[in-house]
Amino acid sequence: MMLTLSMNTAGEKTSRLLSTSIPVIPDILLIMMIFTIDDDGVPICKMGLRMHKDGYGAAKHRAKYRCPKANRKYGCFCEHPCSPAKYGRAVHIFTDDNPRLFNIPPRDSKAWKKEYDGRTSVERSNKREKEDYKLEYGRHRSTKMWYCRLYGIMMLQHLDAWETFQKSLG
Repeated sequence: MMLTLSMNTAGEKTSRLLSTSIPVIPDILLIMMIFTIDDDGVPICKMGLRMHKDGYGAAKHRAKYRCPKANRKYGCFCEHPCSPAKYGRAVHIFTDDNPRLFNIPPRDSKAWKKEYDGRTSVERSNKREKEDYKLEYGRHRSTKMWYCRLYGIMMLQHLDAWETFQKSLG
């Protein structure tokens, strides 16, 4: 049994009983417990199939997945439908819950691979500056000296890239 209380807004610690009711768990919460999530963050339906990506709601920070055996024109043609809806079961995954697993763009997509390639090149550049050219070993107090050191390191990185390119030409 659930009690609903009304608190006085004037700061007094008085309350009064408004109503008593029996709590009801929404069906959507029970349905969400049926699905498991694979290593890539894609929900698996109760038939064991990976659900299809069906968009992203930026306002609510959630990705939408739909039944893998449903399409917009003909509806769901699953042998054992898990939803009475013509469209089939839809599952919303909140990306804020685990941003490494539920990311935008989705893992293993072309956009994700392109972004990941760019990220790894930046990390290689940072490693080269910090470890190979010992950026943080400078004992300077002046910001200008740090900038001079950093600009010198960047010039050396460009010289290394030019040398590698010249060697690749033959």
